[in-house]
Amino acid sequence: MKPLLACCVLIALAVATPIASADAALQTFLEKTLTAARDKNHLPAVAAAVQINGKLEAEAALGLRALGHPDPVTTNDRWHIGSDTKAFTATLIARLVEQGVMKFDDTLATSFPALAKDMDPAYRTMTVTQLLSHTAGLPPIAEDNELPELYAVTSPLPNVKDQRAAVARHYLKKPQASKPGEFVYSNLGYIIAGAIAEAHTGKSWEDLVREQIFTPLGIKNAGFGSPGTPGKTDQPWGHEEKAPGTLIAHDPATADMDANTRPVIGPAGTINIALKDWLLFAQDQLDGVHGHGKLLKPETYRKLHTPVTGNYALGWGVKLGATGIPEIITHSGSNGYWLADIRIMPKHDMIFLTVTNAGNEAANELIKDVGTPLKDRLKPLE
Repeated sequence: MKPLLACCVLIALAVATPIASADAALQTFLEKTLTAARDKNHLPAVAAAVQINGKLEAEAALGLRALGHPDPVTTNDRWHIGSDTKAFTATLIARLVEQGVMKFDDTLATSFPALAKDMDPAYRTMTVTQLLSHTAGLPPIAEDNELPELYAVTSPLPNVKDQRAAVARHYLKKPQASKPGEFVYSNLGYIIAGAIAEAHTGKSWEDLVREQIFTPLGIKNAGFGSPGTPGKTDQPWGHEEKAPGTLIAHDPATADMDANTRPVIGPAGTINIALKDWLLFAQDQLDGVHGHGKLLKPETYRKLHTPVTGNYALGWGVKLGATGIPEIITHSGSNGYWLADIRIMPKHDMIFLTVTNAGNEAANELIKDVGTPLKDRLKPLE
């Protein structure tokens, strides 16, 4: 079965003690590492970027935009980042909180007053923070066998805002799937959080992300759903593993008809973005740890980066150091056709991004095959 916007927060792998700045050989090292990882795992393409002290020190893209087509990937291409979108959604909601539009501790009953009487009573007291930390008791909606219900709820409605409102209305009537406060990774929680933002503002989640995040940070090479023009290989295509070791390229025209990438999923995971533009967002999160981010107040970044349960905060996996400052802020995302991984190390002012246009187990191996050598390469000299 193909996962729907799966997340793997790889805290242990990401913790490193890098040097303060990269040396001149880092670009060559990155290219060799990506080549070896791609060849070993037989994937269409891979790209990665390393930023240190706010400076892009190394970036490379290798391979094909789509198997069966000659076009190579470039460092300006967009990549579908799946559940790494969740950090954008959490940050968007944090912006709305600072603007007085909503609150983190708003309950679902107050967020959807017209739905409150029909909600399962247990959901009425769940909060926005619980939605964003996967502790609201919602089911995952992460596997193929859970998708027909989502199809049935949303397919009759042409407007994406109406679809997200319908998701809230339908699933909040059902009994909770897990105990409140227990971590159960739930894409539904983010769809419903997006629906709350839409209800408060009258704007779509997509328009809110453009207005509240992309524009202030200068992000221009980004969008939603599968990147590129249907029928053209002007951007990378995602690839699905139909049989072990066999990848099939998905034209954007058909890929977004799949539930894994339908617009209703947006707040949980449909952003596509070029690496340099993703670095703008990542750098702002890093700067926020140090008290000078552009988008939010320092205390609001702390809210986003403080784990609620285990290592999961709001849209991020976070490992805190002894002083309470994050050592690593991380997330991975895949819709079954792509895999994207982000690692932010505030103590060392370092960011790693790694992406590939496949979402199979080999793609997961590739992330490790890139991340481990980079971690070792950037350790301080003994």
